[in-house]
Amino acid sequence: MVSGPDTSTISSIADLATSLTKLSRPIIASSFRLNPELSQKSDASPVTVADVTVEKTLREAIHSVFPDHNIIGEEHGETTNNSPFTWVIDPIDGTRAFSCGNPMFGTLIAVLHENNPVIGIIDLPMMHQTWIGIDGQDTRLNGELVTTSSQTMLDQARLTTTSGHALGGDYPRFEQLSRATMVTGFGGDCANYAHLAAGWCDLVAESHLNAHDIMAAIPVINGAGGRITQWDGRAITLDGYDGTALASATPSLHDKAIIALSLQA
Repeated sequence: MVSGPDTSTISSIADLATSLTKLSRPIIASSFRLNPELSQKSDASPVTVADVTVEKTLREAIHSVFPDHNIIGEEHGETTNNSPFTWVIDPIDGTRAFSCGNPMFGTLIAVLHENNPVIGIIDLPMMHQTWIGIDGQDTRLNGELVTTSSQTMLDQARLTTTSGHALGGDYPRFEQLSRATMVTGFGGDCANYAHLAAGWCDLVAESHLNAHDIMAAIPVINGAGGRITQWDGRAITLDGYDGTALASATPSLHDKAIIALSLQA
């Protein structure tokens, strides 16, 4: 069994992680609603100069303090130094929203120890809201403790996802879950996970994600009392991740949602 990092190490890493939004927010604000130039990446997803600049800035700040740490970022790939610690960054999760002047996007910063998320930050810069989750600690929103809702009934639950289009071939399974819930909302990107941690919705289901889309949400959800796994109930780690994510307010609700996501024979 791999032992976890000591408290002082996690504390020093968390101090740096929480300070990084002071670097990312001004860069993002300088382009928001100013029609930033868009281009397409090889996977046809959009990218702006702000995405690239934020990630470059955060990478430099991380390596100035922890030069041996690994970094995985959406825009600049992977830097591997054989450290047990890996930072996973999405400079702007929700570039489509950002480019259209919609403030519901965020910066995601996660720190993994031996491929397991131990620190997660969801920063919604234009909403001036930052969720911080640290393994073994309660999640905080702008310094205040938050918890998920106490919802256990699937037919009373509020479900969210970014878009039906993003679900691709998994949409029929999502639709099964949607039909079993009270409300289904679309849009939001990483804000959905933050909102669940604060008790403002009860379920989030997405697929076709990459590690940088989801790792930061895991400590945030767990520290708020919720549960987050792949659609089949397996833990989300860097190894063997299938691209699905189901986050729930309570373990009981989570179990019911997994059943609803299972295709019938």
